[in-house]
Amino acid sequence: MGSRSDKPLVSPGLAAALEHFPAQAQRIEDLFESDESFRGICEDLADAEATLKQIARLPDDVRDARRSEYRELVKGLSGEIEEAISRAKIIPLRRARRPPDFR
Repeated sequence: MGSRSDKPLVSPGLAAALEHFPAQAQRIEDLFESDESFRGICEDLADAEATLKQIARLPDDVRDARRSEYRELVKGLSGEIEEAISRAKIIPLRRARRPPDFR
């Protein structure tokens, strides 16, 4: 049965995020696996990019407006992904708890 690759299929959302931020692949994969909100943003990005590719089929009178709208959406979603990646790099430090002062 060697006709199919043993490699699992990559989600369109994960693929879209990796395409935008290839240097952050491991962090993106970790976030995609563990963070439902991040996964949703990535899936939205993939959907917006797929729609952007289909806009050429629209009538002339709406094509430019839709293209501009979806480019802005892709830009915004990419920014959200970038912010999530940046937040994931931050390791919160907690102060050691001091015992109560019973003087």
